[in-house]
Amino acid sequence: MHTPLHLRTSAATMIGMQVKNAHGSVLGKVRDLAVDPAKDTNHVAGFVLRRAGRERAPGWVSTESLERTQAGDLRLRAGAEVRPVATDREYLLLDRDLLDQQIIDVHGHKVVRVNDVDLAWEGENGHGPLRLRIAEVEVGLRGALRRLMKGLPRPLVSSLSEQAVPRIIPWEFVDLIERDPARRVRLKIEQNRLAKMHPADIADILEELAPAEREAIFASLDEEVAA
Repeated sequence: MHTPLHLRTSAATMIGMQVKNAHGSVLGKVRDLAVDPAKDTNHVAGFVLRRAGRERAPGWVSTESLERTQAGDLRLRAGAEVRPVATDREYLLLDRDLLDQQIIDVHGHKVVRVNDVDLAWEGENGHGPLRLRIAEVEVGLRGALRRLMKGLPRPLVSSLSEQAVPRIIPWEFVDLIERDPARRVRLKIEQNRLAKMHPADIADILEELAPAEREAIFASLDEEVAA
């Protein structure tokens, strides 16, 4: 799906971005981007904010409560509020749980490391509430450059990183090796998709993984495939 350049962004680009209120006062900076797997695995549900001023507890703003200015900045809609982060939801946080983590691309049967996550804005210009779709994961130089140039002006980072040849994996082809609340590595993968892979492909994946991750895959295999 081709997305116009002005609607494209990424997790690395957004982390540290200011969120302001309608009067232009800074409410905080984006600390992480949260996906709610129980509701929608393809869109960012909201943002965890590092609060401005003396407020030390992280804040939460839903994507739908925001609007983008013509300059691409984030602004809280009138009537919306920064809320406490919900503690009863199992969010997938893109920075904490995905960047620098290994993933299995079941489509290509490879293990790669995530450098960035490509995102696309939807619902602008009055076409429904603002949404942020997860498009691809970056596993090449382009994503790495964005993070290395963090802190430089966004237009400059975008211009330089776009010159790199992209290596991306569509989000729908990604299965995550993620950590559970106890910080143990576990595999999040659809059993029926794993079962369709050739044993030789699974063996190639196992060779690239750390022992704990290898054990997580074996736990997901049936006896015939594991043998």
